[in-house]
Amino acid sequence: MRTLAGILGTLAIMGSSVGAATAEPAGSTPLDTLEACPAASRADPPVLLIHGTHADVDTSLGPVRQALLDDGRCVYGLDYDSDESLPTSVDYFTAAVDRIIAVNQANSLDLVGKSQGALIARAVSLQFVGRAVNPVRTVVAVSGPQHGTSIAGIRLPALSSGSTVPQGLPFLSPAMFDMLAGSPYLAGLNSGPPVAPGVRYVMTATAYDEIVTPYATAFIDAPGVTNILVQDGCSEDHTGHLAGSTDPRTVDLVLHALDPDRHPTVRCVTNDNRK
Repeated sequence: MRTLAGILGTLAIMGSSVGAATAEPAGSTPLDTLEACPAASRADPPVLLIHGTHADVDTSLGPVRQALLDDGRCVYGLDYDSDESLPTSVDYFTAAVDRIIAVNQANSLDLVGKSQGALIARAVSLQFVGRAVNPVRTVVAVSGPQHGTSIAGIRLPALSSGSTVPQGLPFLSPAMFDMLAGSPYLAGLNSGPPVAPGVRYVMTATAYDEIVTPYATAFIDAPGVTNILVQDGCSEDHTGHLAGSTDPRTVDLVLHALDPDRHPTVRCVTNDNRK
């Protein structure tokens, strides 16, 4: 049986929605500081990277960012408080998409998220349903708890909308609570169509994920969605949740999803779950 200390440590790596969401939560990158992409990088849509819980873009998606920059892509990576409720973060990144589109006079952009960031990326794409044009072209989600995680055996009973963290789970931040299977946030998010029409989705997962469990929670069964298990065709890759940030195969899957012409090859490298 997992100890409380072990549960706390695991969840800290990995959101009851209390209070009104704001476009720029404290500690986040001010959106008015986002500038237009360099002219040389505008042949392709911009890419917005969304990091995971208690991480940053470098630790969550560093190799992906560097490869995209090497490709000449324009890449945005914003700081945000990953302990905030998911609605707060989703509103912030939705506003960020609008800002990036506006300053670049662009038609579309791509979203790439890791873990919590992967769930946020899908939720952001749904925020534009109903607009004449959805500015999100592609969502690539790496090990995201799309249906909630039951990490450490914790699963919430059905709770009414607006419920706060229940007694016995005071160690959960709002974001961690929102990511638990059975949370009011996920119940609302997944009560309608799980993806936005016209947006392409690629969801990756690893069978050795120790944070997003069961790993299939990272998948979405819907038209326009490609679900990829890292171990399919590469059984020797035992990467877990954290190691997936630098795992060569996982990185290649993201790059291939965004641009198969530039990145036609997906490596298969033995990985014993080391980052």
